[in-house]
Amino acid sequence: MFWYLVIATIPGGAIGFILDHFLEDALKNALIIGIALIVMGIILYIVDKKSKSDIEYKDMTFKQTFLIGLSQALAFIPGVSRSGITMTTGRMLGIKRESVAKYSFLLSTPIVAGATLYKLKDFVISVPFFIGIITSFIVRFICNKILIRIFEKRKL
Repeated sequence: MFWYLVIATIPGGAIGFILDHFLEDALKNALIIGIALIVMGIILYIVDKKSKSDIEYKDMTFKQTFLIGLSQALAFIPGVSRSGITMTTGRMLGIKRESVAKYSFLLSTPIVAGATLYKLKDFVISVPFFIGIITSFIVRFICNKILIRIFEKRKL
């Protein structure tokens, strides 16, 4: 699975890097963000409701993991959640909720780390900065555990 994560990160990172230069200012329109949120919410609801769930995390194929990784490139559009689009894609491919959620959370690590390193020059390094990093890491870890339990029992 490690290599699946590495390969799946490449398209999202490359597309995000390229489009960041061209569309960063154009996509900050509140209307675009609102429409993207609504459309993606509807799509996730429909896909989750209609998708079969028979593929476990350990049984995911290279093709499935790559398509999920590729889909995260759409998150360059403000209002499109990276985890939402990856989970929607996984559900369309027939992967169980908790399995696609686990993969999506793991897939976020390299893409978020890469984006952070890319934007590092814009950060103001200070004590509050480090407190924020540590706090967000702890909260994310706890929330991921809770969400995986919820996805095992309920719909997205």
